[in-house]
Amino acid sequence: MAVEPVIALQQLVKTFQIRDSLFRSHPLNAVDNVDLDVHTGEVLGLLGRNGAGKTTLIKMMAGLLRPDGGTGRVLGYDVYRDHKKIRASVSLVAPTADVGTDNNLTVRQNLEFWAVVYDLDRQLRDQRIDELLTFLNLKSYEDHWPISISAGMRQRLAIARSLLVHNPILFLDEPTVKLDAAGAHAVREFIRKINREFGITIILTTHFIFEAERLCDRVAIMDEGKIMSCDSVANLRRHLQRYDSSVIQCGEVPESLRREAIRHLGALPQVASCSFQGERAEAAQFEISADPLESVLFDALKTLRAHDIDIHAVDTNQPSLEDIFLDTVNSKGAS
Repeated sequence: MAVEPVIALQQLVKTFQIRDSLFRSHPLNAVDNVDLDVHTGEVLGLLGRNGAGKTTLIKMMAGLLRPDGGTGRVLGYDVYRDHKKIRASVSLVAPTADVGTDNNLTVRQNLEFWAVVYDLDRQLRDQRIDELLTFLNLKSYEDHWPISISAGMRQRLAIARSLLVHNPILFLDEPTVKLDAAGAHAVREFIRKINREFGITIILTTHFIFEAERLCDRVAIMDEGKIMSCDSVANLRRHLQRYDSSVIQCGEVPESLRREAIRHLGALPQVASCSFQGERAEAAQFEISADPLESVLFDALKTLRAHDIDIHAVDTNQPSLEDIFLDTVNSKGAS
């Protein structure tokens, strides 16, 4: 029996009026016919440039914006009629850690305040706050004013606040955008830890490609309000035929032997392409692309040695999510 997604969107649209001048405006689809399913316990990344529609989409899924078209359900609630129920059932951390944080209260007092706002059972409040302070390594800072701790710690405080009520979905809108390298690394580690240990479904927006690659089970690439592709990074590579490759540098290879070696290499399972470059011995090299590369590289080296070809060096290359992102946006934009 198929498990229902926790978020299911079909042809979702959000349109804003953009003013051209004092008397003229034109409509802009910030989110343009988006189809998206999100499953329990996964980390889904919305990846795109500024203005791609990521934040608008998250706000609709979190019950903060009403769509202008399409259909959608979040935890079974309708995105048109059940805004309050959706907002009560999900958590959202804004791009800046200072939203919702009171600098006149200590770290612990901020969590105590929000525990009351969330109507958390009085007997559970101290226990839950202690657990979160320990879990997010904030226990030693519980009596500090938020303004006196780092931006990364304030972001962790915002995440702790969002976890007080154990909502099953957590939205993170560019969670590391204003953090230094150390703070951003710590927040990324905690995002994975939250997902792994609490089983919370996480949807995050980012324009940092390496962040999406490290954190996300699936990545939805957005551009001009549309989802161009949505899949795991491995599957996105396969769909775009961006395979892992290896360059095998070798000694001089006579032409007849070169053709024979390429024929045998090309016949190996999972090999997508095979070529040879370099007429001079010091520049001769075979290039192999395969999916996955590790399944054939050893056999490829054995094949070359069986043909008495001297192997000088082996380099491997894995297409990054940046390559995939640029290929996706450019290919869809050209079609």
